Amino acid sequence: MKKGFTLVEVLVVVLIIGILTSVALPNYKRSIEKTRATEAMNTIKAANDAVYAYAAERNKCPDNWRKILISIPGEQTAQYKIVGKYFEYYLNAAAGAPIPGTLCGGVVANRIGGGYQIWNPYATTESGKRTLACSSANKAGIGICKSLGIYTTATP
Repeated sequence: MKKGFTLVEVLVVVLIIGILTSVALPNYKRSIEKTRATEAMNTIKAANDAVYAYAAERNKCPDNWRKILISIPGEQTAQYKIVGKYFEYYLNAAAGAPIPGTLCGGVVANRIGGGYQIWNPYATTESGKRTLACSSANKAGIGICKSLGIYTTATP
């Protein structure tokens, strides 16, 4: 009597692993993207605080990332733009959503490769909480924005 697995048994195991992977992979990717978006939200909040501090001290808005006391990972490719690994950050880009207490436009983070953008209108939500906002023109981006609880159809 030979010991081992038959070809049918091995194929069934491979099929089960394939099915489990096809179910788990989209959830994993969505979770990773949500984590990246949360990191961008934290960066925006810190940048907005730095812009507020600059504006409060000088009574004017910063015209360059180098003027505010914050370090955002990435390369400053223009006066108002920093390109990171996953997001492009724009200073004073949300003109319709100024940072509270200033006339400075808010910071906007655009997901590299498209998908969605996050910015700081600090709109009051239904629960009375002031928060960031996220918008998208595609289904995947809308899903990320909704998973963060800050989806809006408005744009900065």
